[in-house]
Amino acid sequence: MSQLSLSTLAQNLKIPPDFLRLEYITDTVVLSELEHWKHGATSMLEDILQIVRAKERESLPVDIRGDVLFAALPFSSQPIPNKDGSLQAPYGNEPWISSDSQLIANDILSSNLLSPSPDLITQILAHKLKPIFKFSPHPHLHVETGRKVFSHVGGPLAVHDYYEDQKWKEYPGVEKIILWCVSGIQENAYETMWHLLIPPIMTLLDDYEARNKLHGVVIVQQMLLSVQKDLLRRTGVDGLLRQSLKTSLSYLQSPETPQLLKRAIEASVCLTLLTTSTSQGTKPSPNRFNELSSLLGEGIISGIWIYAEDKPDAVNATFEALPSLLNALSIGSIRFMKPLIPQLTHTLIPRPLVESDIKMQLSAIRVLDTLLDVCKPRIEPWKETILNAIGRCWVGLIDEESSSTESGAVLATCLVRIRVTHWITVPQNQRDTSEVKRGLQMLCVKLAKICPSAIQNEFPRFLQANKALFEGLLPRQVNIVPA
Repeated sequence: MSQLSLSTLAQNLKIPPDFLRLEYITDTVVLSELEHWKHGATSMLEDILQIVRAKERESLPVDIRGDVLFAALPFSSQPIPNKDGSLQAPYGNEPWISSDSQLIANDILSSNLLSPSPDLITQILAHKLKPIFKFSPHPHLHVETGRKVFSHVGGPLAVHDYYEDQKWKEYPGVEKIILWCVSGIQENAYETMWHLLIPPIMTLLDDYEARNKLHGVVIVQQMLLSVQKDLLRRTGVDGLLRQSLKTSLSYLQSPETPQLLKRAIEASVCLTLLTTSTSQGTKPSPNRFNELSSLLGEGIISGIWIYAEDKPDAVNATFEALPSLLNALSIGSIRFMKPLIPQLTHTLIPRPLVESDIKMQLSAIRVLDTLLDVCKPRIEPWKETILNAIGRCWVGLIDEESSSTESGAVLATCLVRIRVTHWITVPQNQRDTSEVKRGLQMLCVKLAKICPSAIQNEFPRFLQANKALFEGLLPRQVNIVPA
């Protein structure tokens, strides 16, 4: 097959936009056509893979390589690094992808011919992405320079036009193409590609659909790993990113809310740490402190917790993101202990007739653990509040285990009677409960080190109340004598 046929195959792989609104389509004919296209896409990807493998030792023109990448990337799985070094795929199972098409697309992208290079990334940005994003220019960006503008480009109706003509939404999976470009750009190449890169990123980030905002946040997180802080400042894009990430925290009603909140908070922390300076000692600089304080106080406490009481997944997402924010604030976190500790301890305390949210309890424990580290000088006045919640949570877990044991005994008796001999796995909830118990024990150990008075005052009260119940909670290495 020739290069011409390779380019033709790539063009024929344009994904029908109807896949993005599949949940709203009821016409069986349209659904059947989409399913037929999906099966055909696998065959076309296989043909592309064979050609790419045949050309492995040769070379392909940069425009042909760009065509192949533009076609194959929307079918791929693109894991990105988490803070702990693990890899996470930021995208779910898109409806146009089958398991076979994803494997084939990944094989195509693993070819040395398609490795990221400045000329290939520029080809995709300039000749693939720019033409489809130019119809909806961002009202706060100069499209030729990638710099912030202080008046709406296009006049008073610029924002209306921005949302009106969104041709880029006719290209499902375009976010993966942008992410691939960002992941492959070297630090010293951002300057030359800035005007091509920032417009599509900001378009995703400022879209009104939570799904696209999430894609934009994922791409921003990746960009912040290598972009120069001076470039962000000089172009004014740091301020645009900060405002857009702040706006993302107001999206509380969509399926993407938990991931969007968590990633937007993490990206905001990274942006602040990158674009603000440190000061001597343990305190952050005034600019850094003000931005991080605004994120925690206005963004999370006042902006999310007040309105998300009936949205546990949203609250838990903030808990998962809080440790990095508290570590960045360091001793400055003391300012927020009054709202933080009651919120966290309330999460630990079981409520009558309401099943405990083990996942949220684990997240709250991790936040409390971080708070104990960064606010050591001010923990003493809060130790009783924290220990009260720890004790109540411990009792609730023991009660749940007792109920599970009784149920398990009944089940075991029934299984013996019917002579069932296969292995029974430990339920996930039971394993999570054990993790919560270990977390509570570690909090007690840390509290004993930070507040030695707890060893003489509060810990003995637990043993006086019920030694058998609380002996497993308190640190064994501490010699506690009940009063």
